[in-house]
Amino acid sequence: MIILKIAWRNLWRNRRRTYLTMAAMFFACTMLVFSLGYYDGMLWNMINNATNREDGHICLARPGYLDVPAIENTVTENEVMQVVASAAISYRGLCPRLNAFALVSCGTAGENRTQPAKIMGVNFAAELRSSKLAADIVAGSFLQGNQGEILLGQALARKINAATGDEIVFFSNAADGSLASALFRVTGIFSSGDSLRDSGLAIVNIEELQNLMVLENQLHSLRVFLSDPVQADVTAARIAENSEYIEVRPWKAMFPQLADLLNMWLAVQIFTAAIYYAALALITFNTMYMAFLERKREFAVMQAIGMTRKRLAAMILAESMLLALLSGILGAVTGTLINTVLYYHPIDLTGWISNIAWGGTQLKAEIFCVPSALSTGMPLFTMLLLGFLVALLPTIRLFRLNPVEALRET
Repeated sequence: MIILKIAWRNLWRNRRRTYLTMAAMFFACTMLVFSLGYYDGMLWNMINNATNREDGHICLARPGYLDVPAIENTVTENEVMQVVASAAISYRGLCPRLNAFALVSCGTAGENRTQPAKIMGVNFAAELRSSKLAADIVAGSFLQGNQGEILLGQALARKINAATGDEIVFFSNAADGSLASALFRVTGIFSSGDSLRDSGLAIVNIEELQNLMVLENQLHSLRVFLSDPVQADVTAARIAENSEYIEVRPWKAMFPQLADLLNMWLAVQIFTAAIYYAALALITFNTMYMAFLERKREFAVMQAIGMTRKRLAAMILAESMLLALLSGILGAVTGTLINTVLYYHPIDLTGWISNIAWGGTQLKAEIFCVPSALSTGMPLFTMLLLGFLVALLPTIRLFRLNPVEALRET
C-alpha cells in the first residue's frame, strides 16, 4: 500500500507532464472505443440490411434451387413448415417466397414501356411481422392482401414511367408452359438503396403469383428470421437434422463476403488498436523514461538508505499502471457513452454521402455505433498492457543503476 501512495504522489510532482500524458492516453482510448463501436455498427448494419429484407437469416429450399433457380424446382408449403416445426427452434418469423421472371409494362400503346423483372411473391402479413420490406416504401403503401396489388422498385418504376395507382401489365410463362398474364395496380414504390436490386424487382401477393404461375401451395423458399443473426449456423444445423430432402442454408453461406469479414473481425479490431496505440506508446515511454532520468539521484539515495531495487521497480511500475488505469477508465467510459448515444440516435449522412452496395448488401451512410463489452474492454486492457510495457525499460535501467556513479553526477 505504501508503494501505491508514493507512486500516486510522484505522478503529481510534475502536474503539467502528467496532465498532458493523461490527455493523450484518454483521447486515444476514447477514440479507439468509438472506432471499434463504429466498425461494429457498419458490420451489423450490412448484415441486417442483407438479411432483414428478402433473404432472411436461414433459407429452406429444394436442393439445387439456390444455385439454379428454376421455376419448377419448388417445395410444398406444408413440407417446409413441418421441417421447421420438427426442429423446435426459436425464431422471429417465417416468410414464404415464390419467384418468377416476367415482362412488366406500363402506359398506353403509343407510350408503352416494357422491362424484364424478377417478381417475388410474399405473404404480406408475415413480412410486416418479420422483415423490413415495408420499411423501404417511399411512395404509396405496402401490400394489404388485396387482389391485383404490386410494388415496384424505384428504379424499375422510373424505367417504365410508372407511379402509384398506375396499371401494370404482367406477362410470363407459367410452370406448366402456358402463358401467364394479368393486370396489376401499383400500390407502392420501394427503395432499398441498392439500385441494381431496385431496378429489377417487383413484389406481389404470393397467393396471386401461385395462381398465375400454376404453382398452387408451392414455394421456392422459406425464409427464417432470427432474433440473433450469430445463431444462424447453429439453428440451420438443427433444422437440417430433421430434413433429408430440403437444403438449409444460413446467411453466411448466402453472403460469403460478409462471412469472411465477420471471421476476421477480431484481427481487424486488434490491428486497429495497434495503430491507435503505436504513437501513444512512444509518448508514454518518453514520459516514463524522462521521469526516470530526472530521478536517478533520488533512486540512488533511496537505495543508499536501504530501499531495495525490487521495491523501487514496483514503484515505477505502479506509477505507470496508475497513469494507464486512470486514463483508460475515463476513456473507456467516455467512448462507451458516445457509442450508446449513437446507437439510439445515429447521425444520418445520406444528404452528403450515398449508400454503398457491397457483397450483396449495402452500407448505409450514417454514423451508427454498437456498444459492446469487447469494444469497451479491449481498449482498456490494451491501455493497461501499454502501461506495463512502457515501464519495462526504466525498470531494467534501474536494476543496472550504480548508486555511487549516480550520486557523483551533477
